[in-house]
Amino acid sequence: MKNTLPYIFFFILATTPGFSQIARKVDHMLNVGLGVQSYALGGLCNGASFELGFTDQVSAGGFFDYALTGTKVGDRRWKAQFFNVGVRGSYHLARLLGIGDDKFDPYAGLSVGTRSSLHRDQVDQTGQLLPRPKGIFPGVHLGGFYRFSQKIGGFAEMGLGVAALRLGVTGKF
Repeated sequence: MKNTLPYIFFFILATTPGFSQIARKVDHMLNVGLGVQSYALGGLCNGASFELGFTDQVSAGGFFDYALTGTKVGDRRWKAQFFNVGVRGSYHLARLLGIGDDKFDPYAGLSVGTRSSLHRDQVDQTGQLLPRPKGIFPGVHLGGFYRFSQKIGGFAEMGLGVAALRLGVTGKF
């Protein structure tokens, strides 16, 4: 009986009218972009995020960012790779602000993630780079999506957390 309770709960939610309306409005958005002025190291970072739209105003999902940096000091060369992984949520502002249309979608949101890095000077016995955790970080973003066609668009975001400014391509399906 204990194992069947989650299924019963899901069945009740799925058959209620409010839940089925939300389920029909779900959009899937995949963003792939390039960020500038990464707070972890400065410079550029590549990233991707995926969000599910639960209503026409609320979406949530996850993100992954990667950055590579290096420098040379005298004869010594230093390289590091940074990985950021986390969850994010966005509130789509078009209805609230009375702006936007079918092509333009402004949004604001929050995120939380974990940052780790690989440094050339941190290796194990086999010579493999070891990840060095940097901890948990919060983030805030403000951005907009502009649809070029039914499924493809571009986005621009600014914020705190991973990158100060991010530009890229969005697929909506």
